[in-house]
Order: sequence, then structure tokens, then C-alpha cells
Amino acid sequence: MAILAYQSDILTSIVAGVLILGFGILVGNLIAVVSRKALQSFEIDRLLQDIGVRFPFEEFFSSLLRYIVYIAALILGLTFLGLEKIFLYIILFILLGLFIVFILFSLKDFIPNAFAAFIIQFKQKLKKGDIIQIDTIEGKIIHMDMLEIQVRSADNEVVVIPNILVQKSLITKKKK
Repeated sequence: MAILAYQSDILTSIVAGVLILGFGILVGNLIAVVSRKALQSFEIDRLLQDIGVRFPFEEFFSSLLRYIVYIAALILGLTFLGLEKIFLYIILFILLGLFIVFILFSLKDFIPNAFAAFIIQFKQKLKKGDIIQIDTIEGKIIHMDMLEIQVRSADNEVVVIPNILVQKSLITKKKK
């Protein structure tokens, strides 16, 4: 009888853990959709683009909320399975490490280009309206922001050049 009751408790814990995990996935997806819609109603991405920051904040924030709920559901589900705290800490540190790697990979282009933009602005080498030649590209600067410089060439094409390449290239300013 005691063995049967013990097996029943284990089965109940497994079912509860799986249900909590499934419910967490459902709630995480729901929170992500609702938060994205709410942020889109405030037009956060458009406001950021207006000030020169091209970062998908709405998508990033909704995904962040989704994964926080996933992690909370995973930890709660594993607790119902009766796993030791040390195992939960190991899983939490692995997930935290993966999250940090994800953040670093998502910012790998943003950080160098933003830093290069500060250097370009600090040196005041270039400004909107200048006619420049960078490598084989020649034209008028029509837009500058944290990530890139847009140049309109003589044949009316818009060329987008990342700030890091602008900083590393030989630039010739032409007279207007």
C-alpha cells in the first residue's frame, strides 16, 4: 500500500510539473502578444527611430517577458518534481548565461556602430549635406544616426554605410 501511495505521489508531482510548464508556455505567449500590442499602440519603435535609435524595442521587450515567464514556469515545474535546489540553481545559471549570450549577440552590431557614431560626432568630421567619397562611394550625406550614414550618389542611389566602416575608411570631403 505504501509503495502504491508513493508512486501515486510521484505521478501527481510529474503531472503537476508538466501542467505548470504547459501553462507557463501558454501564459508566456499570451503576455508577449499583449505586451507587443500595447507597445505598438504607443509607437515606441517609431519614436526611437525618430531620435536616431534603430532598435526593435517592442519585439525585444515582449520576447524578454515571454522568456521570464518560461523560466519561472520551468523553475516552478521542477520544484513540483521535487528536485533539489542545487539542480534548480544550475539550470538558472545556465539559462542566465544563455540569456547574456543572446543579449551580447543581439548587440554585436549596435555597440561598435554606436561607439563609432560618437567618435564621428565628437571629431565633427562629417555632417548632413557634406559631399564625401568613402572608398568607391561618392555622394551627399542625407542622413546620419547611431548605426549608419546614408549617402545619395550621383546616380540618385542611396547607399547605407555602417558607422564602423566610416570610422575605419579614408574619407575625402568634396567642396560643395
